[in-house]
Amino acid sequence: MAETGTTESPKQASASVVSRHAATLKALPFSDISDFEDASRGFLGTIEHARITSAQGRVVWSLEPYGFLSDAEAPPTVDPSLWRQSRLNMNHGIFEVVPGVYQIRGLDIANMTLIEGDRGVIVVDTLTSIEGARAAMELYFQHRGKRPVAAVILPTLIPTIGAARAACSMMRR
Repeated sequence: MAETGTTESPKQASASVVSRHAATLKALPFSDISDFEDASRGFLGTIEHARITSAQGRVVWSLEPYGFLSDAEAPPTVDPSLWRQSRLNMNHGIFEVVPGVYQIRGLDIANMTLIEGDRGVIVVDTLTSIEGARAAMELYFQHRGKRPVAAVILPTLIPTIGAARAACSMMRR
């Protein structure tokens, strides 16, 4: 996270914000932790802090700066529902969705889905960076074994050509 160079303390939440967040806490079932159980179901493994570096050693992705989300309770300035959703998004790694279908989560702003077939694996969404795609594929191979990439599906217009090229390079392995 970037340093702003300011020494100002964060502002306190206004009374109306505190009131609105208290209403959210009363309205939603925050004691129900099934969302957290669902988010971790099928977990097979991960990369520590989801930290991905370039060949030159530059960090291109890491969840480490978001460590503050380990606090269960939202600060008064943050909507409790948004805080909960952010905490759920901290689950990262490879997950088995159903037999033969796996997801890589938290190594990018996107998720990668891998579908195992008779001729190899189909990669759905290659993430947004070459480094992320490579790390995701290596994590998959580590937990599911080496297999050829049979196809790549790009479901969005996110500029993923470099990441797609990285995933496709696994076709030759």
